[in-house]
Amino acid sequence: MKSDIVIVGGGISGLSLAFYCAASGLKTTLLEKRDSVGGSFNSHRFSEDGAGFWLEMGAHTCYNSYQNLLDIVDACHMTDNMIPREKVPFSLYRDGKVLSVMSALNIFEALKSVPKIFSLKKDGLTVREYYSQIVGKGNYDQVLRHFFNAVPSQPTDDFPADMMFKSRPKRKEVLKNYTFREGLQSVAEAIARSKGINVFTSQEVTGIEMLDGRYAISTAAGVTYSAGALALAVPSRVSSKLLQPVDAGVSGHLAKLEAASVDSIGVVVRKNDLPIKPVAAMISPEDIFFSAVSRDVVPDDRFRGFAFHFKPGLSEERKMKRITEVLGISAAKFAHVYQTENTVPSLRIGHKEWLETMDGMLRGKSLLLTGNYFGGMAIEDCVSRSKSESERLKSL
Repeated sequence: MKSDIVIVGGGISGLSLAFYCAASGLKTTLLEKRDSVGGSFNSHRFSEDGAGFWLEMGAHTCYNSYQNLLDIVDACHMTDNMIPREKVPFSLYRDGKVLSVMSALNIFEALKSVPKIFSLKKDGLTVREYYSQIVGKGNYDQVLRHFFNAVPSQPTDDFPADMMFKSRPKRKEVLKNYTFREGLQSVAEAIARSKGINVFTSQEVTGIEMLDGRYAISTAAGVTYSAGALALAVPSRVSSKLLQPVDAGVSGHLAKLEAASVDSIGVVVRKNDLPIKPVAAMISPEDIFFSAVSRDVVPDDRFRGFAFHFKPGLSEERKMKRITEVLGISAAKFAHVYQTENTVPSLRIGHKEWLETMDGMLRGKSLLLTGNYFGGMAIEDCVSRSKSESERLKSL
């Protein structure tokens, strides 16, 4: 099957790149190894007696500063499906109790430290180095670092501070933070339906080679796709392995990046069975899970749901036992359980230099790379990288 470009990976990075390529008139094929597109846009759906419910298992919200994403949302006619998130608190879970964040902070330490925010620069500093000066070392160690760790579900002390959170221009006519009526995955599905994009799910790519100046992409299903340009929108280690036969240099540079696996379990509970007050998420310091993110931001008449993001390497028995302890109910009360795994990058100081080298290696090539390990892990970082790579392809 011949295309102008084949994109491997159906998360928001691959889908947004497919959108841009198709809009440029390229015959675009997207291959996704799972049975549905979305990647971290994983709004797992559950139905009982005709009552539908979804629970986010990866990304959880979008912001009005995501301008490139919003342009795609507009183009896919999804704007009317945007809904606000309810204002429920992010909370600490400690010693079996759900606590407010403010109750755990040393206010005097914070007041003493926060003026540094006007003079201290993030460039060259780790998350720990920067934020421990902004809020105070005690506040950082006891509270803030655990909320930061919950974002990529891994320790973030050594992340570059300027890549953790970014200030971006905002579209003021759009809700400050929002989701969609059928969850974030509905956006991924809308992009996949865009004109000019041919999406094939359950197609795990197993090999890439060059034949007569074109990329030949083989899948576990025994199908081979041919394209003049190739884009990889999968974790860096997967990309590195696939590229070894066709571009050893890029493959080796990708292999320098580190990443972490996130084991996630979602549980759906009938509303009357859950004693915990509504929360946006619970962060439990020094626990076996980084966060338990709730569906309470979009209330439902019958159900509530929590996505627990665990540290890797734990037994299923231990994870399920911890979920029942935190929620205060037995597993018999779970109306539905769903498990998934994602890979997230472990960014470090020096990443910008790594990126400059990578972009230099890609210059002039019909090989495109996108994903959450380039400009940052936010949804908008992924979409922005895909946009810039599509523009580079057009300039060849």
